[in-house]
Amino acid sequence: MNTKYPIPKILLLSVLCMPLVLFAENGQMTDEQMQQMMENTGKMQECMAKVDQKAMDALTAKGEKVNAEIKNLCAAGKRDEAQKMAIDYGKEMAASKEMQAMQKCGEMAKGMMPQGPGSGDGKKPGHVCDGM
Repeated sequence: MNTKYPIPKILLLSVLCMPLVLFAENGQMTDEQMQQMMENTGKMQECMAKVDQKAMDALTAKGEKVNAEIKNLCAAGKRDEAQKMAIDYGKEMAASKEMQAMQKCGEMAKGMMPQGPGSGDGKKPGHVCDGM
């Protein structure tokens, strides 16, 4: 990976260390599991390296701009407009090939994590302005 982008490395490191800590605490990781995890780590790093960093930078910049616009709409009491903008932007992001590539890399990370109950709290998503 390019050292110009340290955040993905930090994220990658934290994702990779979590299963180690959990398995080490329980003493359940076998040599075979460790080897498989190391192989998956290499595959995930290769996957992340293929993502177009310039395109990701552009998406990040646009995301910051849209977030600022949503905050302004919320502050002005235009909750419906803010919610629509957030939903439209979310759909746009989901359709982008870069985010789809990142999602595939993320799926590899999920495969390395110990299996457990779902993380959702069962609540419906709230309004975008309520989280600002």
